[in-house]
Amino acid sequence: MRQVPAPDGADLPVPLPWATRAGTAPYVPGHVSELIANLMALLRGIDAEPLVDRSFTWPGADSPVPLRQVLHSLGSCGLFTREGRPARVRLTREARHFLASGDTTYLIAVLHAHVRFVGEALDALGTGLTHEELHRIAVDRYGLAWTSLDQVRRRVHWLRATGMAEYWSNGMIVPTARGRAFVARLPPVHPGPGGIHPGDGPPVTLPEPPRLLAERLAQVTEGELRARRRVLGYIAGGANPTALSRLVDAAAAGVTRGEFVRFSAQAFDVAPSSAEQSLNTLLGLGLLVQIGPDRFTAGPLAAEWLHSGQVADLVRHLHLGLALLGETLDALADAHDSATLTRILSERYPDGRLTRKDVTARVALLVDTGLAERIGARTRRTPLGTALAGALPLQRRDTPREEATPAEQRPATSPERLAAEVVDAAGDGAGPRRFVRAVAEALRFLGADVEPAGSFGEPSGAGLVATLWLSPRTRRRIAVAVTADTAGGVELPQPRAGHETDQTVLVAPRLAPWMLPATDREDVTVLGAEQLAEAVVRHSAAPLGPPEVVALLTAAHAGTLARHWDAAERRVQAVALVAAALWKSANDPDEIEFSAGALDVGDIWRETKASLGEPLGKKEIEEALALLGSPGIAAVTRHGTGHAIAVPPRTIAARLRSLADALDARTTGTDPRRGTPEPVPPASSGGPLGALPEKNPSSPGIDAAHVRAWAQAEGRRISDRGRLPRSLIRDYRRAHGLPADPPRLPPLF
Repeated sequence: MRQVPAPDGADLPVPLPWATRAGTAPYVPGHVSELIANLMALLRGIDAEPLVDRSFTWPGADSPVPLRQVLHSLGSCGLFTREGRPARVRLTREARHFLASGDTTYLIAVLHAHVRFVGEALDALGTGLTHEELHRIAVDRYGLAWTSLDQVRRRVHWLRATGMAEYWSNGMIVPTARGRAFVARLPPVHPGPGGIHPGDGPPVTLPEPPRLLAERLAQVTEGELRARRRVLGYIAGGANPTALSRLVDAAAAGVTRGEFVRFSAQAFDVAPSSAEQSLNTLLGLGLLVQIGPDRFTAGPLAAEWLHSGQVADLVRHLHLGLALLGETLDALADAHDSATLTRILSERYPDGRLTRKDVTARVALLVDTGLAERIGARTRRTPLGTALAGALPLQRRDTPREEATPAEQRPATSPERLAAEVVDAAGDGAGPRRFVRAVAEALRFLGADVEPAGSFGEPSGAGLVATLWLSPRTRRRIAVAVTADTAGGVELPQPRAGHETDQTVLVAPRLAPWMLPATDREDVTVLGAEQLAEAVVRHSAAPLGPPEVVALLTAAHAGTLARHWDAAERRVQAVALVAAALWKSANDPDEIEFSAGALDVGDIWRETKASLGEPLGKKEIEEALALLGSPGIAAVTRHGTGHAIAVPPRTIAARLRSLADALDARTTGTDPRRGTPEPVPPASSGGPLGALPEKNPSSPGIDAAHVRAWAQAEGRRISDRGRLPRSLIRDYRRAHGLPADPPRLPPLF
């Protein structure tokens, strides 16, 4: 890491880019006065015995804890790195400097460099703030979606432990003279949109590739791109520029197999068999070449990369031999998690056959080279990555077509296929009919009833009306103008009284300058084909309700919809993380002996907090437990004050799919097992009231099954049948942010 000279002669680490810094502050047990001593004891313990799979005992503690759990609690704080097999943990140069000097100013600088809102919190204190006021600044100014004060308190504890701030009896956190002096040494802080620091450096310039590499990139054929290897393979030290440069440089002058294996084993503390596997990987990627019966050297393109030292040249070289590497970078124009990215790549390149593990390995490589950055659980490319993605020769996208069926009539068999059809139809110059059909199918997939509504600006456009059911008494009808023209040939429609619409959405192949005036009209929004396609893919992973779909069609800014989806995806992640934590505990011999594999809410929080940028809150964990413990899923049972998993995660998924299939069968008239129509009870004219769950007569709007599941998760005894106690319903409503007594509604009809 680049260093900045400090007035006292020590060097302070320069902060990483905001988006790549950790969102979770490290946790060390103990009083504020004990944090530094406990941390130093941990660092000394790691330095003496680096194996990860062992226990560690905090000073003053009665029993040891797994070191893996301790490392999870510290997160990505810049004090240690993992490497090798078996798993080992090594102190960073910064950690060794702190351990040797005991300089707590240097420690807080390291934390500030790797964790968001450390130095920024100290700077924001001014003459003093409360925890609540500091939390508000973190959320409003820095875009940190924290729902509790936990993360603020952790940072304040470190500031107090290092003498940077004091906590006064009036509840104020006040910076000390030492803290103010530290802030004066920090680079200026300029939070950008969403709290991401845009950086104050010059515009990104993509370096030109060396001569041989440039020639090879210019000559690569479509067939060669399709023939690239799928699996990255094992590399001693990891697939990152530092490890790769050491390995390739070690072979640059020519080495035998034995010499290379010995070097790799010693340099990265791996077994000889792993070192030999690393050699085979480098040969497969073309970084090394064989020049004799038992002699190897750096390939000519790899030698050029060693000379230039540019990460772009490394990725250019790897792109020639590793399937869909540059294509992955191209797909990261927007932030995606690995599951979504895998689906996008599989749809764009159906013959690529990349698994989620393959995609994750490529994303990690792009992050390590600085071409992509992580934002919580998602990743997007950096400006340098954007420049490189536009310069690489990419494999041609391939959307399979069925020869026997016209493209515009082909049904979409999956969300990915439907999303691809929306984008593909948008670029079909044969006419608007196929694009209109694809848009209509996409809107239906999002939950809207769609009907034709005449033409807008024929022949390049056509009209639809999308109706979304919001409640038994409320519908939202939106006019949708679909155009295959981006040159300005469509006349935007006015809301029509005959269709009773109050909003118009223009759906176009792409957003064009002539459409910008439309965004100034409150009753008109513009949606591009790529946006609609991404909505289909994300909706398949985290379905939104009709109000959020309305937001998609009527919001003027993409950020509004992104927040809805982030919340929906987080709910899905919460259920998956809670189930995984319980399953892990149920298969851990130590946990089984200690607690029969059961975890309470606090245990689950500690186990899952390192998995997300913002750890799950207590309410999120409780809601996930209530769902998993509901009678229809029956995956979690109470065990004393904790919760234990009753079935494997695979069985949970199967039960959820079974419930989904049964619901589809009752609401669409189709048996998913047979694909044949089944009778469906008639719906009333006021909406699908017949599909609503049975309510408790004493509390309109409350599902009795949900209340019982919540009560079981809370450890409260409740009968499986009969009328629910009013006190229980009031407690349920309060726990879910509802008024204790529901408002009385007028009759529906």
